[in-house]
Amino acid sequence: MEEKHLFLEEQQVYTVKQLSLLIKGEIEKIGYVFVRGEVSNAHLSHSGHFYFDLREENYTIAVVLFKSRTKSMLRFPKDGEKVEVGGRVTTYEGKSQYQIIADVVIQRGIGELREAVERLKRKLMAEGLFEPEHKKPLPLLPRRIGVVTSPHGAAIMDIIRTIRRRNSSVHIILYPVRVQGEGAEEDIVRGIEAFNRWGGVDVIIVGRGGGSFEDLMAFNSEKVARAIFASKIPVISAVGHEVDFTIADFVADLRAATPTAAAELVIKSREELREKLLSLEKTLSSSLEGLLNRRTRQLLELERALRRNEVFFYNTFRDFDRIYERLLASLGKFVEAKRRRLSSLAMRILKTSPVAGAEKKVRNLKEKLLRLSPFGRIKVFGEKLEALSLRLNKGMERKVLQTKNSLDGLEKNLRILSPYAVLERGYSIVMKDGKVVKDVAEIKRGQKVKVRLHRGGFLSRIEDLWSLPLD
Repeated sequence: MEEKHLFLEEQQVYTVKQLSLLIKGEIEKIGYVFVRGEVSNAHLSHSGHFYFDLREENYTIAVVLFKSRTKSMLRFPKDGEKVEVGGRVTTYEGKSQYQIIADVVIQRGIGELREAVERLKRKLMAEGLFEPEHKKPLPLLPRRIGVVTSPHGAAIMDIIRTIRRRNSSVHIILYPVRVQGEGAEEDIVRGIEAFNRWGGVDVIIVGRGGGSFEDLMAFNSEKVARAIFASKIPVISAVGHEVDFTIADFVADLRAATPTAAAELVIKSREELREKLLSLEKTLSSSLEGLLNRRTRQLLELERALRRNEVFFYNTFRDFDRIYERLLASLGKFVEAKRRRLSSLAMRILKTSPVAGAEKKVRNLKEKLLRLSPFGRIKVFGEKLEALSLRLNKGMERKVLQTKNSLDGLEKNLRILSPYAVLERGYSIVMKDGKVVKDVAEIKRGQKVKVRLHRGGFLSRIEDLWSLPLD
């Protein structure tokens, strides 16, 4: 461009738009070019256009591949890959930036940094650093959260803002580090190790905002990966770069797409905790109600069983008495028959034998009769009946005692689970239109409600309403 085009003798003054269009015209004279470089900051926009930078050493050229061209792409190049771009050089006059509007992108291989990261990734994977069994669970309600990031970046502000919104009682402890450039990985390692030595935090967030592939190299380093793996405290990797994963994401106990997402993952909001508590309360109430119903059914079954046993014992004793009476009657008849026969034999002997021989025979017959007498059998049967009666009485006493103990336990549980026991401790039940009031949203000022106490109740008019905090 000749100087006379910029500074005429009349000292022509250009507007910003005029100068931008002039520069645009001069740059577009370059025409169609092919440029080789390494991809960085690659991302696909919501509109379908694909943007990235071509890098070589410290030089950068912006490239855009419009939606009409991306349809023919089998895959989009990633950060660190080497490509050749064919397109027209132009400027985006709105910001006075020059760029290449590409028609074609030819992939030529993975860049050196990308290749080194892939080698390290394969090495750590072979050692098992990425395995799920090494992942530590996050605490449910952390009280202190350690953050290893830059004190000047947007990441720490996003984390603080999100945590304060979700739970303002949580403490945030920042370990300030460099997140890119020389010494960044050493800073990050010292931060993780410092929190582990102190042991005063429940979880550690390690991360930064988005950046190019080169900017994220501290989170692709072996030192940082091994420090995260060795941490006894759960670590969340929160690198704001959704196009690709860093090695820190694979080693960490949990990966978050952004620092804000990390804060949301580690802190449950009061609403979430309230819903969880309400769910647990509902489950506990249902369990207690089920237990009460089961215990009530068991009590009723025991009562019915006791009534059945009473009838059984009564029938058993009645049958025993009847059998005993029949046995005594039968034995009496048997003895009387033997006695009559003995008398008959004695008379016959006296008639047919001398007196001495008759007396001897009579004595022998008496001894034989004594041996065969049913009174001995009656004595044995009586002893057996007495033993059976004693065992029956003890069994009945033991069964009645067991039933009584079971009933006492059920009665005690019923008293504990009874809502009247709660009222006895000083609580009350508020009812409106025959229903229990559980939330102030169900009633209004000026309405009348019934209040049930342990003894009696009263009618009350509502003057004021307020809601208690969850904690």
